[in-house]
Amino acid sequence: MQKQLKYHHSISEKGNLQLRIITEYQDDEGNVLDKKYSDPMTPADTSNMEGWDDKSKDIVEAITDSKVRADFKTEKQTKTGQGLEQIVSYDRIPDDLCRISVRRITRIFDEGKEVSKKYHRSWIMPGDNPDGSDVISKAIAQKLHTPAMIAAYNTEITALKTLE
Repeated sequence: MQKQLKYHHSISEKGNLQLRIITEYQDDEGNVLDKKYSDPMTPADTSNMEGWDDKSKDIVEAITDSKVRADFKTEKQTKTGQGLEQIVSYDRIPDDLCRISVRRITRIFDEGKEVSKKYHRSWIMPGDNPDGSDVISKAIAQKLHTPAMIAAYNTEITALKTLE
């Protein structure tokens, strides 16, 4: 038997990195017997990412950029608590191939009370143009979708298609 550590990254509606460490317990053939998930962790000090994995560092670098933070602050909607309001926010999950799952959350408030909540999922694939995406998703795509990552993604997709 063996154990393997994996990292599950996500970026919250508030634009913060959350990381869960997944410990997989595998048999000798590599089949997963069980998984244990850590509590979500957020860097206490994003200027000191010592001990964090490279992907976490890249994500934090992208989402703490001063222009990205300023644009995010402009984009972010805050409810006033008066009348009917529609508030849209996003959370994101980049996977191992750096495909970014973007979940748009649309909430409707009536006099400050949430009366509706709907989700819409979309993806930003390596090589896609992220220009139409929200500020944080776009910044993450621009940081993670390097030419090397796009090539690795295309190689993986081609390999998967040959198995079909």
